[in-house]
Amino acid sequence: MATETTSGHPAMAWIKNHTTQIIAVIFWLIVVVITRQYMQANNLTFAELTNQLADILTSTWYGPLLYIVIYLARPLILFPASLLTILAGNIYGLAFGFLYGLIAGTLSAAVPYFAGRWFAGEDEAKEQAQEEGDANLFGRFIALMKRNPFQAILTMRLLYMPYDAVSLLAGGLRIGFIPFATATLIGNLGGTFSFVGLGASLQGDIATGEISINPAILALSLTILVASLVLSRYLNKREATKTDNTQIAVDSAS
Repeated sequence: MATETTSGHPAMAWIKNHTTQIIAVIFWLIVVVITRQYMQANNLTFAELTNQLADILTSTWYGPLLYIVIYLARPLILFPASLLTILAGNIYGLAFGFLYGLIAGTLSAAVPYFAGRWFAGEDEAKEQAQEEGDANLFGRFIALMKRNPFQAILTMRLLYMPYDAVSLLAGGLRIGFIPFATATLIGNLGGTFSFVGLGASLQGDIATGEISINPAILALSLTILVASLVLSRYLNKREATKTDNTQIAVDSAS
């Protein structure tokens, strides 16, 4: 009788399929323990700790670099990109927040891209990407990615499709990095400005709840966000129409 290998054990298979989630949970447990110990050792409240972190990010020359490094770790710890982008607007303001958020967001897309390119096969990248979004929607872009990667990536970014899933799929399909990064940068412009604007419109101390809202910045941010959503809806309908027409042509020819 053939013995069951360790790799074939259900538990090992589950661990392999959820490696990213397991790493994220372990990371957050470590962060919680270290943060708690630091707060107790220095007799700090959460608000005071938050203010310390804000001071480091804004008052030191390496603060923006630290912010970008934290953002680069985001795909590994499953932290929402939108919250970090809003944070950039709140602590750096609209102009520098947009600059740092755009750089950090674009660079962070390279992490799942290279993970998909180096470690995931094409089929595995498709499967993982489809788990995070509409399988039909992803399937609609796979052929386009191979024909015109820049257009496909740009459209997927403008459609606000799952950010890391798009990067993982592009890496798994061996899409060139230059068109991938360029399309991601351009596609991030509207969304980054919208979320940075939301953060910049919140003025005061968020940790203590003593905040005020700048209505002009908030209105501008919401206007761009709504315009981006309208554009994404239009692009989604256009791509769906193209797919349907292509399928009809194939069925007619067969």
